Amino acid sequence: MLFSYGHGQSILIATDGKADKGYDMAQVKAMRSVAPGARIGKIAESGVEAGLSGTDIQSFGYMFPDGAGVTGETTAAVDAMKDLAAAMVEATGDPVAADSSIAPIMTYFGQLIDHDITANTDRDADLDSTDATTMTGDTIVPLDRAKVVSNLMNLRNGSLRLDSLYGEGPSDTPFTTKVRNALRDPSDRSKMRLGEITPPIPGFDPIPLPADGGADLPRLGQIIDDPASGLTQADLEALPEGTPDEIAFKEGFIKGGVVNRPMAMIGDGRNDENLLVAQLHLAFLRFHNAIADDLAATVPDADMRFEEAKRRTTMIYQWLVVNVYLPKICMPSVVDGVKAAGAPLYKAFRDRVASAAPELPLPLEFSVSAFRFGHSMVRAEYDHNRNFGRPAAGGNRRASFMELFSFTGGDNLGQTAIGATFDKLPSNWPIEWDRFALDAPTEADRVARKIDTKLAPPLEDMFKESSAQNELGRILRHLAERNLRRSHRLNVPSGQAAVAAINAFDQTESSTVEASVHQVAYSGNLAVKYEPPAGNAGIAPLPMDVLADGPTGAALGDGGMLENTPLWFYILKEAEVTEGDTLGPLGSRIVAETLVGLVIEDGTSYWHEGAGTGDWTPAEMPVGGTAITDFPKMLASCGLMA
Repeated sequence: MLFSYGHGQSILIATDGKADKGYDMAQVKAMRSVAPGARIGKIAESGVEAGLSGTDIQSFGYMFPDGAGVTGETTAAVDAMKDLAAAMVEATGDPVAADSSIAPIMTYFGQLIDHDITANTDRDADLDSTDATTMTGDTIVPLDRAKVVSNLMNLRNGSLRLDSLYGEGPSDTPFTTKVRNALRDPSDRSKMRLGEITPPIPGFDPIPLPADGGADLPRLGQIIDDPASGLTQADLEALPEGTPDEIAFKEGFIKGGVVNRPMAMIGDGRNDENLLVAQLHLAFLRFHNAIADDLAATVPDADMRFEEAKRRTTMIYQWLVVNVYLPKICMPSVVDGVKAAGAPLYKAFRDRVASAAPELPLPLEFSVSAFRFGHSMVRAEYDHNRNFGRPAAGGNRRASFMELFSFTGGDNLGQTAIGATFDKLPSNWPIEWDRFALDAPTEADRVARKIDTKLAPPLEDMFKESSAQNELGRILRHLAERNLRRSHRLNVPSGQAAVAAINAFDQTESSTVEASVHQVAYSGNLAVKYEPPAGNAGIAPLPMDVLADGPTGAALGDGGMLENTPLWFYILKEAEVTEGDTLGPLGSRIVAETLVGLVIEDGTSYWHEGAGTGDWTPAEMPVGGTAITDFPKMLASCGLMA
């Protein structure tokens, strides 16, 4: 369980006899000697999960291992990355031209998916190695790919099983077992515990709440105060002072000798990094409970009912990922082709990287680059609820990025935003989902930003990422620069290399992905149109004049990156100039192959129900008499939306 794991905490095990982050190498060697299926385990009894990959089985790998990376280890290349990152950030707010037709919930559902399948690729996971060079400094030397895949580990098992919701792990300490038990509702063990709220901040109105009042994540103070939880302050005080990897378990629960009461008690602490993903996590807790209620009449045993509710929640979640989320953010023809072909690119990747592992490996091209497209969808401010949007008293003031990141446990529920702190979420802050989940919203700005190379201004200075007033702190707070430097350090293949590798794969492997996925004309604001390769035999690479356009093009040119472009930027640029709101053909292919592949390669997923052809639908598991085939239906089923 990653109770106190955050974006700043990560693991990279050294292979030269030294251990980063204070690991005892005897422990490392012992962990590497266990069976592959048990490699996600505990180091000593600290309660820290650490999926040590070793050299036999890999948590991560390269989908295109022979693809050229971004060239340049010079000062000019590093300066160009900095200039490129700066050019990607818009000067002001959320201009109308930035609006897409995608519901905002998709931005944060993507974040929830990411936290479900991946932990440990963000920030300095790949950077604080024993090498002399990191992502700071005048040059960035890409790591050897063999070293990366041998040492970088995933703290998740890679599959879409809602580990972040249920806090699952192959092994437990007595403490993590006790905490996991505390996450269940003591009055009905078939259900997940919900959080309480506190009265609204003066001057604001409470938001209409579901009948049971559970409108926030469960928080540590609430659990410690409840004798039925089984978790006491003495349990927290008994934790060791220091733990490997700086996943500071005791320090997460107790700060300065005082219980950290606002801390979210959930399976993955990252799901409380902003209020929107926190409220979406809450929605899935409530969804599980709605299913448990449905089962009460037929499954009287609470533990059996819990397991069946978890199974159904997970299957419907997987179905929503493949059949609702992917067609919204990828080209639908690509998604259809990948499903029909059985995700051949991901299957080939898994067969090469970790075919024998029970956990599913993740391509670094996906985790470090392609699936970070969602950053461009983040708005600077949101029509969050009636207090922060329409018809807010004193004008239509939106909830700012800073406020949404402040009203979380990690910022004591309001410290940065208003200088006050709370043990529980104030009742003027829960989300009103009709402002986030509708495909046809009643107000034009209730949408995500377009997938493109333009980022909202707050992403230039993300205040919760680091307080360090040095070069590393500045980079960590600047999302675009952090992404570019990290991918360069991890030696991720360039966008052009990825295109060439997919085209070669489709030709040599006789891929059955529909040819129509490649027949794309790039247009948009640049009014560029050109034909794909002869015979429609592959994805057409972006023309150099498209990449060279505008301020970002100047930075690419200065850094020698027009022919070998950073994959993350390339995918955003491809989406920007592809007709429609979605990712372009390369981004769509990498994302669809990975997520569909994770479902197909997981023998317990919805794909293998019934005839085992992926045709299963939520109509076979209605909730409250309704087939959950979209997010409004899901939110309505658990009392969060009319």
